[in-house]
Order: sequence, then C-alpha cells, then structure tokens
Amino acid sequence: MNIFLENIFNLSFFFNTGIGIFAFVCIYIFIVLLILPASWLSLLSGFLYGSYLGSIIVFISASIGASVAFFISKSFFAKKLKNFLSRYPNLSVMEQIVKKGGLKLIFLARLSPIFPFSILNYFYGLNNVKFRDFALGLFGIIPGTFLYCSIGSLAKSLQDLKYAQATNNLYMTIIGVVSTFLVVYFSAKYSREYFDKSEEFNL
Repeated sequence: MNIFLENIFNLSFFFNTGIGIFAFVCIYIFIVLLILPASWLSLLSGFLYGSYLGSIIVFISASIGASVAFFISKSFFAKKLKNFLSRYPNLSVMEQIVKKGGLKLIFLARLSPIFPFSILNYFYGLNNVKFRDFALGLFGIIPGTFLYCSIGSLAKSLQDLKYAQATNNLYMTIIGVVSTFLVVYFSAKYSREYFDKSEEFNL
C-alpha cells in the first residue's frame, strides 16, 4: 500500500483526468474481485476527488466489482455447492436463512462493519439470492463509503493519507452495532424456524 501511495504522488494529475478516473475504477474493481481490503482505496478516492465525487466513484466501482464477483460465484461455484449440500441437508440452513431474509438481511449485512464486503459478494452468489436484492443491498455501503472518502478528503498530503484511519464516528458506530445485532437476530430467528419445520416434517 505504501509503495502504491508513493507512486500516486507523481500520478495525481493523471488520476484527475477522465482516463485516470477510469483507471482508478478498474483498479478498485480488481481489488474487490481479489477479495483484498479496499478501504485504503476509498480513502485515496476522497483525497483525489473529494468527499462527494469520491464517494460516487467508489460506490460505482464497488458495485461493478461486487456484481462481477456475484455472477462469477453463481456461474462457477453455486452448482457445486448445491451438490455438496444435497448430501448434508443440515448445512443448507445458511442458504435457507439468506433466502428467507432476502433484501433485508443483505442490506443489514452491508451496513455492518464486521462482514467483509468482498467475501459477501461471492457468498451471496453461492446462495439463492436474486440479483435485484443483491444490487439494492449495495446501497448499504453508502454510509461507510462516505465516511472513508470524507476522511481521505481531509488529508493534506499522501503522507497524511498513509496514517489516516476511520475515526469512531458516533452515527456510524450506532449504525454498525444496530445492523450487526439485527443480522444476528434475524439469522437466529430464521434458523430456528427452519429446524422447527424440519422436525415437523420428520414427525
């Protein structure tokens, strides 16, 4: 990361051109597909483009990368997972939870900071999730995206950016805690319903 930021110093003018923004978007997509941390790129986007334009660029980049990962997972891995779960029915509970929770659980998981963004993209592709719900759930990353871009926009130099960290924003903390609690609550609720139905069926 540090080497990349040092090289950016001489390329900052380039990244503020149309081609430069396109290159930044491609880099962000590539990072998301490789399941690598992209928060530092969000900070960089804020530094290069400001809070609002930076947030828009990050959101578009993250959404494209997430969608590609979703379809890769659904096209190449989902069928193999279903064949595996067919041999172990009890393991299919997670798929049933995601299916029943739908957009609600997807959106809440995106709001929560404890669920890695890139891993969720592939995870949802493995489950019976509609792309419409997946795409709408991406709006849950907007608060976090704006926070990182805003922090990046405050940096006066790339040297400052290397040490920038997400502050304990009260509103983001509340959103994170509440969304995480709701994900756990609904997951437990849906899993309990699934096992209750399974017991009734076996009886």
